[in-house]
Amino acid sequence: MKRFAPALAPPDIVAVCGGEYRGSADLRLDSVAAPEKATASSVIFWEQDKYFAAAQASPAGLVLCLPEKAEQLPGRNLLLHPKPYFALMRLVSWWQERSYGKEPAAIHPTAVIDPSAVLEEGVGVGAYAVVGKHCRLGAGVSVGEHCVLGDNVTIGSGSRLYPRVTLYEDCQIGGECIIHSGAVLGADGFGFLLAEGIQAKIPQVGDVVIGNHVEIGANTTIDRGTLGSTVVGDGTKIDNCVQIGHNCVIGRHSILCAQVGLAGSTIVGDYVYLAGQVGVAGHVSIGDRAMIGAQSGVSTDVPPGALFFGYPAREASEMRRVYATQKHLPDIYRHYLRLLKASGDKDKT
Repeated sequence: MKRFAPALAPPDIVAVCGGEYRGSADLRLDSVAAPEKATASSVIFWEQDKYFAAAQASPAGLVLCLPEKAEQLPGRNLLLHPKPYFALMRLVSWWQERSYGKEPAAIHPTAVIDPSAVLEEGVGVGAYAVVGKHCRLGAGVSVGEHCVLGDNVTIGSGSRLYPRVTLYEDCQIGGECIIHSGAVLGADGFGFLLAEGIQAKIPQVGDVVIGNHVEIGANTTIDRGTLGSTVVGDGTKIDNCVQIGHNCVIGRHSILCAQVGLAGSTIVGDYVYLAGQVGVAGHVSIGDRAMIGAQSGVSTDVPPGALFFGYPAREASEMRRVYATQKHLPDIYRHYLRLLKASGDKDKT
């Protein structure tokens, strides 16, 4: 359970979340919790029928639920909302913004900042961080402890780097971005050419360009372009431990889940969903609003709006037929052996 301040009355909750309130006017709420750990001052949500028993038994003071489910919780304080979970997230975000007062921005005395770097108003730089030559950090940027920013890095206003982020030279980060610990942006792309019996390194002299409102998870790596840019569009969210190769271009508001791997020059459209451990071969294009199921291997272009899964990834309806057939293969094989035996063809048995 997480407690916040200030405690809110029902009209305050409605102002933040929307929806319709039914219940006591005297209610005061200061926490969010799982149903089994809630108290009389907690808010919980109930959306799926399988969690009804937990919601019903919970002592929570307020339940966020769908309007059509209100009659199942008689006598309870309810906030009726078409998207209860989304409403709860809005409430938590509101509380976080007000409960955690931002510490005054400061430059730690152990930080190393090149004199040519430009830091706008309200920039904070943590202990032992390094800011290279000609970097530009917009207003309100927060650079965590032990971060390293190479030369000519730019970071837009309001972005936050958690400790131990590394941005190689020439990286461009938009505004209101979040980059979690251990992420490395701008390392060399994996490019080699076999020449005269050795793997000769192909110089990687491009850059990385990250749009606005992008979130990049812990230990994710995004390689710089060979000559041009590796690009991540506005609003895209990237999970932990994702690998994005050189010259990839990812559109707006896409989702890349944990352990996704994109080989070089992959093109990912807008609003694309790549589930966990999806692997994509180089020079493949995935169209807008396509969805790729977990652990799929994508080796051909995926059209816009398609649902693919499997290894190799195929259109979902085709893969369902393949999987349905596979479970019958042992019976089919036994029938095949019986036919061979009956025919007297011993060489094939």
